[in-house]
Amino acid sequence: MAEPTDPLEHYRQENGLERRDASHWICRIGPLRLRLPNFAWRQRAVDAHDRHHMITGYPLTLAGEIQVAAWEWGAGRYPDWRATLMCGSLVVFGAVVMPARTLRAYRYGTRCESLHPRAGRIDPRPTELGLRKSP
Repeated sequence: MAEPTDPLEHYRQENGLERRDASHWICRIGPLRLRLPNFAWRQRAVDAHDRHHMITGYPLTLAGEIQVAAWEWGAGRYPDWRATLMCGSLVVFGAVVMPARTLRAYRYGTRCESLHPRAGRIDPRPTELGLRKSP
């Protein structure tokens, strides 16, 4: 199989992630694997979300998903109520099980710019965001 040239596709392939347009995605929680539908709103959000993992360095683990959710809460969430509900649930869970790391990721996000679209804004490229490696 040819090596992908797009860094995001390379990241997904390297980490066993599904393509953005796949009909389902696998939610991994420890040894548990849940096959979930890949709704259109999630397909629109996942490119930026996966890039946020790449930029911040937060891992593809439950803790890393909580940290990216908190980071996105601070930097700018995907503008869809279902994404906000999913992200918010992770942030609340993180505030209970790993409060210091969750708060640190949120604070880091408040100093950054999300790749998620917002009304009246043209999406910047990741290199234009001035992001630093996660604390």
